[in-house]
Amino acid sequence: MPNPILVEIRRGSLVESVHRGSIAIADCDGAIRFALGDFETPVYPRSALKPIQALALIESGAAEAFGLSDEEVALACASHSGEPMHTERVAAWLARIGCN
Repeated sequence: MPNPILVEIRRGSLVESVHRGSIAIADCDGAIRFALGDFETPVYPRSALKPIQALALIESGAAEAFGLSDEEVALACASHSGEPMHTERVAAWLARIGCN
């Protein structure tokens, strides 16, 4: 059985799209307090977590301390395929902060 519809997007009275998913809320001891859908199936969010991983860069003050531009912060949040436009920016960033 598919996961339940969690979000329904409408334009007026017309349903434009639906989005299914699962939810699990655990307490501090790890006991499941609420669950909806198949929350035990592993997921591989990969790129979806990059902005969350980049939060430490911002919240620690490192982005400001190293003078990161909006473009560099965006690069830290992004998934990319290592094309020259990406690797050149990362190489310049690393050189600027003294990493080689």
